[in-house]
Order: sequence, then structure tokens, then C-alpha cells
Amino acid sequence: MNYALINKMSVRPGKRDEVIEILLKSGAAFDDNPHCLLYLVSKDKQDENVIWIQDVWTDEPSHEIAMKNETMQQYIKQAMPLLTGMPEQIAVDSAGGKSPWN
Repeated sequence: MNYALINKMSVRPGKRDEVIEILLKSGAAFDDNPHCLLYLVSKDKQDENVIWIQDVWTDEPSHEIAMKNETMQQYIKQAMPLLTGMPEQIAVDSAGGKSPWN
């Protein structure tokens, strides 16, 4: 079973595009990581200060290792002051649907 997360980030007014840029740069680090199956950054259509991140990993330990990477930690330090609080992170289990790893 894969490890899937839905993350919600609430950002300071006017900072959403800056945080998205940081997220996309940090996500590029996953391009060569075979354990990262999906990393998707989305803008909330109803709240201009909310970003959603969906990611799917082969397993939870692989995600934890990736988040502890020194480069990833630098991106986290850049983004945190632009947020209004800690990101909300919800682990979910896929019940089915269309995906390349089903």
C-alpha cells in the first residue's frame, strides 16, 4: 500500500505565488526519487490564501527520509515564515480510482 497525503497550506495575504514557487522548486528534488509517485501543487479556487499539495509515496519511511533531506529542509525554512500556521497534513488510503500505480 502506498503512502498518500493531502496537505493544506494557508499563506499570508499576497504570498501564495511565492510559496508555490518554493514548493515547485522543492518538488523538483523528487523528480529523481523513485519513491515519489505523485507531487501536485494546486491553488484553491475559493480562497486566494490556500494551497493544496497532494503527494503519493511508495511508503511512509521514504517520505520521511525525503523530508529530512538537507536541501528540502532549506525549502521548508524559506516557506514557513510565509504561512499563517503549520500546514495541515492528512494521510489517506486510496479506495480505488484511476492512477498509474493501481
